Amino acid sequence: MTSVPSAKTPQSVEAHVEFATRVYLGALVALFITLLLTNIGDIARFFEFIWIFGPIGVFGAIIASSTGTGGGVVFVPAFNTLSGASEMGAIPMELAIDPIKTIGISFLIQCFGMSVGASVWIRRFYGGGQTGPREKIDGHSFLFIIFTLLATTLPALLVTQFALFSNVDGRGLLVAFKWFSLALGVVLLIFTWAFKRVKPYRFHPERLDYYWLLGLGAIGGVITAFFSVGVGELVAVYLILRKFPTPSAIAIAVIISVVTVIFGVGYHIANNNIIWPIALTAIPGAMIGGFVARYFAIWLGPLWLKTFASLWIILSSAFLIVGPYLGLISK
Repeated sequence: MTSVPSAKTPQSVEAHVEFATRVYLGALVALFITLLLTNIGDIARFFEFIWIFGPIGVFGAIIASSTGTGGGVVFVPAFNTLSGASEMGAIPMELAIDPIKTIGISFLIQCFGMSVGASVWIRRFYGGGQTGPREKIDGHSFLFIIFTLLATTLPALLVTQFALFSNVDGRGLLVAFKWFSLALGVVLLIFTWAFKRVKPYRFHPERLDYYWLLGLGAIGGVITAFFSVGVGELVAVYLILRKFPTPSAIAIAVIISVVTVIFGVGYHIANNNIIWPIALTAIPGAMIGGFVARYFAIWLGPLWLKTFASLWIILSSAFLIVGPYLGLISK
């Protein structure tokens, strides 16, 4: 009699998730070491000016991987400040970061930092981590939501990059980023407190959700192409407003964001939009931040986590808007 293979047990699924994430993270570390060795001379030459991006990378990745908000909301203000310092002669002009390079470097850093963050979330939910029954949605729904979003996010991102991005004025792009981030932070803060007493009760998407996710994916892909952030924020806000558990919403937002920037970073590498010493100094910090982000999210709790993310987005956007008039950063 021929035996019928048994279905995979939860333990075997957990083992596969653990193995896959470890292999992926190992490949990520190997890639970083290769890039580091290739650019070690430039990093050493400029290290006294760029060391600060190590801690900035930690903070940016904590924000990104604990809230689903792209790390660009941290990196763009920091890079803009560095650009102003180069214009005033405080640092070498080789480190001057125009708005286009700001987006490219942010893409690359997020590829590493949010990859670690996404792996930590996946292992927590499906790799044997401790998760409350009302914190996560089932694995099939989790995957269906992600693939639905990617079906429109990635085409929208790539079309925008190759058809529109090269024609964008850098200064106009920075102005648009400032006001987009400010509006996003205000909306997120309002909804966070307006719905603070509502408990999550939805664990399976309905047909209407998939239509909305397809539309949000397309819009988010376009926005992310221009700003290096966008799709994760839109997804997290939508899922939370639809009463999905906040941890699941954040995990999906982080995964969608990292897949999007991985697909989009090639454009910036090909067009020399990466200043490698700066990016490679920030990446180790971003990877550390991506690892500890989940613990930060658990420590704050859903309400204060969303509040913290909202306030950071608002304050960093306000800094970009008023900083030039106060002489803190360049216009």
